[in-house]
Amino acid sequence: MSGRRGESHCYAVLKAKRRRGEPQAGQASEARGQHSINRKDWTVAGALFLAIFLVTLFTAEAYGPTYDEPFYVSAGGFYAKWWGRVFTGDTSALHANQITEAWHLNHEHPPLQKVASGVSQAVFGGLMPGLTAMRLPSALWFALAVAGLYLFLVGVWGRAGAVFSALALATLPRVFAHAHFIALDIAIMTWFFLTAALMAVALERDSWKWTVAAGIAFGLALDAKVNAFFLPFLLVPWGLIWYRARWSKLVAALLIGPAFFFLSWPWMWVTPAAHLHDYLAFHFRHAAYNVWYLGKLYQYAPWHYPFVMTAVTTPALVLLFALGGIPLTWPRRGVDPRRALLLLGLAVALIPNALPNTPKYNGVRLFLPAFPFLMALAGGSFAWLADHIRKALAASRNTRLAALATVAIGVVALAPPVAKSAALHPYQLAYYNELVGGTKGATARGFETIYWGQVFQDGVGFLNTRPKNATVVVIPGGVIYLLEFQQRGALRRALRFTGDEGEAARADLVLFQGMQSDYTELCWALVRNERPVYTITADGAPVLLAFDHAAVVRALERLPRTAAAPQPSSAQSASSETNNPTR
Repeated sequence: MSGRRGESHCYAVLKAKRRRGEPQAGQASEARGQHSINRKDWTVAGALFLAIFLVTLFTAEAYGPTYDEPFYVSAGGFYAKWWGRVFTGDTSALHANQITEAWHLNHEHPPLQKVASGVSQAVFGGLMPGLTAMRLPSALWFALAVAGLYLFLVGVWGRAGAVFSALALATLPRVFAHAHFIALDIAIMTWFFLTAALMAVALERDSWKWTVAAGIAFGLALDAKVNAFFLPFLLVPWGLIWYRARWSKLVAALLIGPAFFFLSWPWMWVTPAAHLHDYLAFHFRHAAYNVWYLGKLYQYAPWHYPFVMTAVTTPALVLLFALGGIPLTWPRRGVDPRRALLLLGLAVALIPNALPNTPKYNGVRLFLPAFPFLMALAGGSFAWLADHIRKALAASRNTRLAALATVAIGVVALAPPVAKSAALHPYQLAYYNELVGGTKGATARGFETIYWGQVFQDGVGFLNTRPKNATVVVIPGGVIYLLEFQQRGALRRALRFTGDEGEAARADLVLFQGMQSDYTELCWALVRNERPVYTITADGAPVLLAFDHAAVVRALERLPRTAAAPQPSSAQSASSETNNPTR
């Protein structure tokens, strides 16, 4: 009788938990993962953080300045000086006109990366080379994403799967390249994922402390880039499905974030309603830059662009592991909340970029937040495989052999992207995987080879061999500032740069990068019919090309008269944006 009463009581408790939206016993144990985070896990996370941070920082100077960086650097310097005035007690800095003066530059984008780079330059500028000091925050965000991914996944896949996911993210060639730039993208990747992870911990533990941490992370994500506005579309349905009884913590975190965002962006303090409207309106009507995709020039690429680009820029074996991880989010014992979060996070990071009127360009840059979730799924497959290896060898009790076999599989999966990244360095933005034949094969199949202008720096040595007062036509003309920036340092000042193709017939050189969406008719004529006098290649595909006067004249003779006045390319259009020549 007492046994029946006990069973009835247990059944009643289960029903009550279902009504309140609390995880049941099996779900709770899965949510806690195969083992809890201990000192060893913190040590592993610390080692990952330090290694990734140092490798990224020490390679920072290898990458030339990109389109956006000069503008972010300038804005960051103003922002950092303003904060310096505030923290030293200069209350006049809080006057509306002073805020406007300091924060109007590049106010179309939120300030996190710019402030961090400005402060880093102020603190470390005398100890490190200029670009390294300014790019230090990007290395910091990247290392934080890798370490955070490991710590979150220890409770999902166990240590083997967590290590594999973290290393897979760290060795993604394109993500590694983006981790070097003073840009918004690596910051939003990091804080988008960390917001989701911290919110999961807060709801699992029913903790107000972790709720505040998740809210601050959400604020930092909002401070990083507009992509953060999609986080509620991930967290609200996920939280209400699995933890609806703890809805107040979800709401609190989603309120803390915007409050933090407002307090940390002084531009919003002056006429906040108008400035918030301007900020949102800018992004709703953001220019759609051209993209070269599958052999065609698009203003708005097709819906499948983010999915195809993710598939062809993720190393093939790692992609296979990631696809294998998808069914593991629905284990037979019931869906685990953390596992479901990984799949939903991937969907929310990718699907908005597939919408018809969403700008799609620059490879995977605009949907970098998808990659921590994708690599998390890859860790699930790896953990499943490691577990089956261990079980297969259980009869022999040879745990060392099981461990060696697991490590060997990880090396086989991760060695190719590491080797290819090293071979491409510093042009990992041109990376394509084996599915499309690498960079050369992808270029032949109509994918854009490279973007963002970093390669112009590496033409300095060649340009310095040109005659004094030589005229160089740069295509697109809107990126001439990258070469003028080099003239402050190693590049000969006597060289004359122009973006006017009308001068091409008289110019000594025509110079452009392998970014097909920026090609004019003259560029295509040169690429298809002439031999460059100078080229930089990545994996067999040209990423920077220079053609001499004779080749240019021959190419011009082939062009129809209607091509004499080329249409402005995407970068030229970008350079004309008011107070914001960035993308």
